Amino acid sequence: MAIDYLIRVTECEPLPGYRLRVKCSDGVSGVFDMSRYLERGMFKRLKDTSVFNVVRLIFGAPTWPGDIDIAPERVRSDMVSC
Repeated sequence: MAIDYLIRVTECEPLPGYRLRVKCSDGVSGVFDMSRYLERGMFKRLKDTSVFNVVRLIFGAPTWPGDIDIAPERVRSDMVSC
């Protein structure tokens, strides 16, 4: 799959197991698993589910308090379609 750097996440909902239910600007919906990132740098703070669950969208990217975000093109390329 080619990476589309113009893709945006248009809907985002936290799920158990550090997953996000997302919909992207190309109309595709799926689930993105954040658990593989939780041992890396700034993402370690997301192990606290009270932080993880306050995800919001800023400029099409899933974002958490403390300026933690993940690129929408990463979400789109790695999500599992529903």
